[in-house]
Amino acid sequence: MLTSVWPGHQDWNLIQSFDSGRQKVTAFLLESMEHRHSAELLEPEACQEDSTAAFRGTNPGWLPAVEWTIIALLALAFVAHSFVPAWRTLRSEFPNYYLAAELYRHNISLDRVYEWTWFQRQNDHWGVRDGLVSFAPNPPTLILVSVPLTGLPPLIAKRVWLIFSLVLMAVVLGIMRRVTALNWRRLLLISLSCTLPLNVDFLFARHYVLILFLICAGYYAASLGHHGTSGAIWSAAAGMKLFPALVVILFLRKRNWRALMGFLMGLAMFLFVSVTMFGAEVHLVFLREVLSQASRGDWLGPYALSQNSFATLWSRLLLFEPALNPFPLVNFPLLYASVLAITVTVLLCAFLWFVGDDRRPGANPLHWAAFVPLMLLLCTTTAPDYWCLLIFSAVVGIDALLARGNTSKALVLWILYVAACFPVPDRISNWFPSRLLATVALFAWLLHSGQPSLKRLPAARWLAVGLISVGVLTLYNLRTVRNREEDFSRRVPTPGNAYRFAYPVPVAGGMAYTEMQPSGYGVGVVTDGAVHTISLLGDTLSLTSSPTGATFYSELTGRQSFLVQLPVGQLGSTPEVLTEGQDPALSSNGKWLAFIREEQGRRTAWLLKLGSHDAPQMILPSPYQPLDLAVTDEGDVFAAAGNVSDPHLLRFVRNTEEVASLPKFPQPVRYPAISPDAQRLAFSRRDRGSWHLYVRELATGSERQLTHSWCNALSPSWMDTKTLLYASDCGRGVGLTAISRVVLGR
Repeated sequence: MLTSVWPGHQDWNLIQSFDSGRQKVTAFLLESMEHRHSAELLEPEACQEDSTAAFRGTNPGWLPAVEWTIIALLALAFVAHSFVPAWRTLRSEFPNYYLAAELYRHNISLDRVYEWTWFQRQNDHWGVRDGLVSFAPNPPTLILVSVPLTGLPPLIAKRVWLIFSLVLMAVVLGIMRRVTALNWRRLLLISLSCTLPLNVDFLFARHYVLILFLICAGYYAASLGHHGTSGAIWSAAAGMKLFPALVVILFLRKRNWRALMGFLMGLAMFLFVSVTMFGAEVHLVFLREVLSQASRGDWLGPYALSQNSFATLWSRLLLFEPALNPFPLVNFPLLYASVLAITVTVLLCAFLWFVGDDRRPGANPLHWAAFVPLMLLLCTTTAPDYWCLLIFSAVVGIDALLARGNTSKALVLWILYVAACFPVPDRISNWFPSRLLATVALFAWLLHSGQPSLKRLPAARWLAVGLISVGVLTLYNLRTVRNREEDFSRRVPTPGNAYRFAYPVPVAGGMAYTEMQPSGYGVGVVTDGAVHTISLLGDTLSLTSSPTGATFYSELTGRQSFLVQLPVGQLGSTPEVLTEGQDPALSSNGKWLAFIREEQGRRTAWLLKLGSHDAPQMILPSPYQPLDLAVTDEGDVFAAAGNVSDPHLLRFVRNTEEVASLPKFPQPVRYPAISPDAQRLAFSRRDRGSWHLYVRELATGSERQLTHSWCNALSPSWMDTKTLLYASDCGRGVGLTAISRVVLGR
């Protein structure tokens, strides 16, 4: 079962190698917490001293030694199982961010950075790493963090990032030392007890320690009364990872207008810098295609409970998918939409009630401590290292409860925090959402332990607000699951457990397609009931063939992209290299091959007559910026071209060499495919962030929409004049397509 295809998760076994001694940590921690001071600290000056100094009579002399021993064990496990492996190898997610920044350094447009195959092609050309890469669904602003590392070799850049993350952790502890009464020993103990999240963040060289630092810095600024600065700091976190933008809920509830203004101004500045550096086009693609689908909750591992989100939990229980979730508890999309809406409403209303009518803009510790788990619980998809942020909640929450003399409540909070961050074997986490449930309990305990204001909305108003919220969110969620099963009956069986099946094309006796495997991209061929998997020396990122052809043509990518041909009946033979190029398209009679060449982000379209000695002819120069091609039996070419955020269709007529726009095709349009009789044109059109499949009668101009769900139907090809193959990600991770087939009427 597909649990995650994020490059770097293939190394998950490294995380599970923690020694058994770590499992004894909880018992030591609970014993040490019992000896924490039990009276309220009244003087701020005393808070800056050792937090147990006033209660030395209640603490045995051996307690510090025990705590230091636990710290040493946790630190040793962290170094041995996370930092050292991360230091030695590039296998992680770091190349994803580094590659995007490196492309910017070389003045290559980033407008296609969210396309799986294009980004993989750039990785192969630049030789950043072996294996898969992907930048989705990160916002373009995240690239800003990696730009200073460009120019360094990838592994050296990763090591610099690891050192930087360690420095940030030290700064986080320093900030927490200034705003709490906890001493250094206790701060180290709490932080290192965040076992799995910290290890994952360093092992995969991600950004959540940086996000933790920004949250702590924002809290520190708020505690000093610098609310505008606090909001601006939070805007930096939201610019890199979208979910911190939920802090607006807290600012609005407390009517902290200075913080809200600082947040908006900081975010505007962050976006201005990003657009200035990377261009507006990549931001438009993110806004129109990526952000619009962010709430689907199925970016990666849509049914994996280890994703720790309510969206994946309810999907696993209530939504059917033929390959990834064939046995849900019950297949009930309406119930899914309602339960998810109720979940979000209950979480939000509980937090808003907890904050109450406390309009003081100051940094109330328990308000902030409860807000961080709320952020995590509202995310549609997460990863274990998101839980690094709970270090803030644990430190601030435990300190606030101890300051009130609530030692038992602090102890329970500690237990829930350790449970939320403790490594759980895959065989358990894939079937039982232990981290999600522990986080819910931690959030609820913080709400219970606080003292909400006595001035609250009347119960009737809360009920009305909740019902309206549930209704609106249910209607919105229904949009995400509407018609989701129309594609399932069209699925074509594709043996194997690849992450992604794409570019389906007909071949004599069957079909061929590309497969995204953990080691890279290959070709799958199904002919006469036999299945063949072809792995060539490089990534096979796209391919084409004709319905009756005995040869298919594919793009083979390494340091360069070449078009190669391979006989279907001789799959074990060495492919023949034709020319440099990518994204090929073959006419149904097998006579014409159209393809694209790209240099420094500038794309051109070419046409080659097969079986002749003629050199390829450029048909669309770089000002047209072609994206996808289809070629007729006469050598005429249909092309999707222009800006990636808003492409349109062109037609090149070979006899006259004229290029004409096709204004009758509403934009944006991609992936044209001409039928064998040249009477119909299939293509994908984007509507509200999703690509839907259409077929147009060229003679009459009438159109038929073939897909309607909130997902993507891409790369159509004709098996015959009535049958279309296409790739669809309905019910799967965004862009992680399966092969479907639809038969058209007359």
